[in-house]
Amino acid sequence: MKNLLLAMLLITSPKLFAYETDINKDSLPVDEKSFIEVIKHFNKDDILKALGEPASKEDIKVKSSSEILGSVWQYHRINTSADGNYYPTTELDFLDEFVETVVFINDNGESSKSPSQSYKIQKP
Repeated sequence: MKNLLLAMLLITSPKLFAYETDINKDSLPVDEKSFIEVIKHFNKDDILKALGEPASKEDIKVKSSSEILGSVWQYHRINTSADGNYYPTTELDFLDEFVETVVFINDNGESSKSPSQSYKIQKP
């Protein structure tokens, strides 16, 4: 009887504790603070599934080994500011596989003196 109970627990436990990240762009929050609360749980693969390929992507590499240290991905018009206006660009800065910083930019990603809003991700 104990073996049967143990077997049932082992079989069902991964499903009980899994964090479900099967989410698409239409169900992601668009306001900046809610977006950050959701995106901090996603890795690169989850973000690609939810948002698709970024408008621009740049890997930061070690010159001597070509090892990738981080990445910068930019998406256009996916998030809103507190007043409800869309930011032209949302930048996701990665270390390893997870978002480290989110920057909401008030231009199209090119050099500009327009103000932006940046958030350091607090790890769950």
